[in-house]
Amino acid sequence: MKQVVLNIEESHYTLLIQFLRTLDYVKVVPSASDVTTSPQNMPSYDFSDITGKLEWTGDAVEEQRKFRNKW
Repeated sequence: MKQVVLNIEESHYTLLIQFLRTLDYVKVVPSASDVTTSPQNMPSYDFSDITGKLEWTGDAVEEQRKFRNKW
């Protein structure tokens, strides 16, 4: 079995890549650069079960000035 590696930009050749995926003897894999840069492949994290909400009604700028003046 021989292996041929083609570096094809998917946005330009979507029909060709779709056709290649239908063939049994062709394996289409994303390149390392596609995996890291593509936002659709980035995992989305849900921290809702470990986070809480801060309920504070103070003046943020006033509190920041207090902390800055302490330094």
